[in-house]
Amino acid sequence: MKFSTFLSKAINDIIYIPIYQLVYKKKYLKFNIAKIEETIDAVADKNISISRFGDGEFKWIHMTEQNSYEIESPKLSKRLLEVLNSTDPMVRICLPQAFRDPKILTATKYWEREMGKYGSKWSNDPNPEHYYLNTSVTRPYMDLIDKSVATYVFNRFKKHLQDKNVLMIEGDQTNFGKENDLLSNSRKITRLICPSKNAFENYNRILEDAKVRIYEKQIDIVLVALGPTATILAYDLTRLTGKQVLDVGHMDIEYSWYLNGDTKRVPVKGKAVNEVE
Repeated sequence: MKFSTFLSKAINDIIYIPIYQLVYKKKYLKFNIAKIEETIDAVADKNISISRFGDGEFKWIHMTEQNSYEIESPKLSKRLLEVLNSTDPMVRICLPQAFRDPKILTATKYWEREMGKYGSKWSNDPNPEHYYLNTSVTRPYMDLIDKSVATYVFNRFKKHLQDKNVLMIEGDQTNFGKENDLLSNSRKITRLICPSKNAFENYNRILEDAKVRIYEKQIDIVLVALGPTATILAYDLTRLTGKQVLDVGHMDIEYSWYLNGDTKRVPVKGKAVNEVE
């Protein structure tokens, strides 16, 4: 890390962490967010779809300092906000574990800094009267101090795919479930390969191609790993087809790290890892 970057983060920590603690912490804690284990249970037991919101999605909503996956656009912002405000019982919205309690995360300082910095926006977007699931369901390993949660999540996820026809919608460098057994319990995997960058610019085509494959291949469940496009696609596909659609994000990378016992983010052979240089 360059000294200038380190100094900038240190200064931001000094400024924004106290702002989080003193000004915004109580607002974030008003959101009713399930535990990670409760989230995977809802996915497996109730067959509900999930659309996940992390720090990136909130930055895309407000078009602030987000430089990965997608170019910022008013259309992307509007669609993400639409999904966030949804009350459709078939598609459950997930909010960050940090909103619930950042202390169980390895990156507590990062989250408290970001929640302080963007508190006037992020803490006003969700509805305190809604019950949300937990975005960290797809990040149950590297981000958590207690790594045992990962075993429960991955086992329930793999069992949920037992004998199902899976449609995997992913970026062209994602290779979700390849070189590991995360999808091995499924009966058949059909892949829809999309651009790994700026997929939302091709959204209508991706949506139509997904619908065609769902009906042609008699798909039981859809998994989407496609940045913020996945958040929107899970919502739209569920409403259009009635299928369970899961925005699975980094789950495959997390599983690879889990299998290897990695203690820090490292490259994974044959797969894009946007958090590793």
